[in-house]
Amino acid sequence: MAFIAGGYIPIPPRSSSILTLIQEYKYYSEKNGHQVDIFNHQDVRQVIDSIDRDRYDFIHLHAGGFVSEFNQNLYQRFCFTSHAGHLFQLDRWDDAFKQEFQSYLNAPGIIALSPASQQLFLDAGYSGYISTQINGIDAQKINRQERGNGKAICLGWIQPRKQQRLLAETLDGKLAIDFVGPLDDPDFREGVTTKYLGIWSLADVYHRLTEYSCLVLISSGEIAPLVVLEAMAAGLSIVVSASASANLHLKDFIKVLPDNILRDRTPEHQQIICESIASSIDENHLYRQEIADYIWNNFDFNHTIKNYERIIEEFINLD
Repeated sequence: MAFIAGGYIPIPPRSSSILTLIQEYKYYSEKNGHQVDIFNHQDVRQVIDSIDRDRYDFIHLHAGGFVSEFNQNLYQRFCFTSHAGHLFQLDRWDDAFKQEFQSYLNAPGIIALSPASQQLFLDAGYSGYISTQINGIDAQKINRQERGNGKAICLGWIQPRKQQRLLAETLDGKLAIDFVGPLDDPDFREGVTTKYLGIWSLADVYHRLTEYSCLVLISSGEIAPLVVLEAMAAGLSIVVSASASANLHLKDFIKVLPDNILRDRTPEHQQIICESIASSIDENHLYRQEIADYIWNNFDFNHTIKNYERIIEEFINLD
């Protein structure tokens, strides 16, 4: 088996990323008897040459920018998963992504990250093999303590799409929240109660997330963020935007807000945001064990890998 990233993620990854997910798939696939190679190079032709030389049984591509070249030059069938954050926001597609998306529709197989994204491809006219495999995590790697510290955290790449700047401006002076992640928004500023703690390693994420009571991710575009699952495995309640809520169920410890609620800037919406986070923090101690159990029963790799194995078998045995 071959898993392919896009070559822009360092090894080991600094925090949760597509490569983190791929490495977990490698571990659990090898536990089930497969031999797995990971490719994380920016030279797509080099990757194609290596794959065709070794003739893999199953190939799973996780780099959208490689799909066109794979379609044209890879001799073997492959499956593709899109991790594009704005996949559902068609008004945000620039010309380059519109062209890239057309190449997705010609891929031999698509493994969607949610039923909604599978339906998006079908609605766009995709007619090849398609199935859904939700993201999973190795829950046992994540530390969990009985109580949080009564604070919120926003963990992830700090960039305009994820709207951390707007979140900080909304919460400053009202609620304490820490921001962690690579800083890629020049307009982001700390405030009185909104602090930037820098970058955590993946080990830091797994060990320190549980110190908090609530994770906040009110992003304008996500596909199926791992950090949400990791936070719940650590016992945190979550407040997320609709686009960051893929595959989640209706639960008291999950609060879902509209994607645009930060941009509207109305006093009513700001109050909803503050109250949602404050109540999630206050109630978190009631749910921490239930939250962890929910992740274990629905998103732990020991369970999700079974569906992935089914997908591999189906794709390999296509006529």
